[in-house]
Amino acid sequence: MKITDALLAEHTVFHSLFEVVEKQLDQAPSIERIRQLAEILLHLLEKHGQAEHDLLVPPIEPFLHEIGHLENFHKEDDIIIETLQKISECEDAELAKQILTKTLRLANDHFDKEERFVFPLAEKHISEKSLNELGDAWAKGKEL
Repeated sequence: MKITDALLAEHTVFHSLFEVVEKQLDQAPSIERIRQLAEILLHLLEKHGQAEHDLLVPPIEPFLHEIGHLENFHKEDDIIIETLQKISECEDAELAKQILTKTLRLANDHFDKEERFVFPLAEKHISEKSLNELGDAWAKGKEL
């Protein structure tokens, strides 16, 4: 499986997870529940982001830089992770809910950019063989 297909499949799961989290937030959860949701997302997004940064970005970094997306790509990832981490310190449920909702929107937008720009760039500049090798490395990283 190509790395781009694997990461796109994870995006599909994340989009569904984000919908579930938003529905949970609509039910006026406690601050503890909001923190739990943020912690789950943080854990999963850190792993996903690490795979992208370790496997996909290095071979296309010059091309991302060339089109002006490299700095923004890293910056958005950092903002998403840092914001989820800050929710654990939040004492106000309504504020935490607002922060988490905005973070979900940012993550959705970030994934959309990856799907429209980053993955096609990888498909264009990385050979099919290398994409499959990176996909194999991704799968090995998922082993328990």
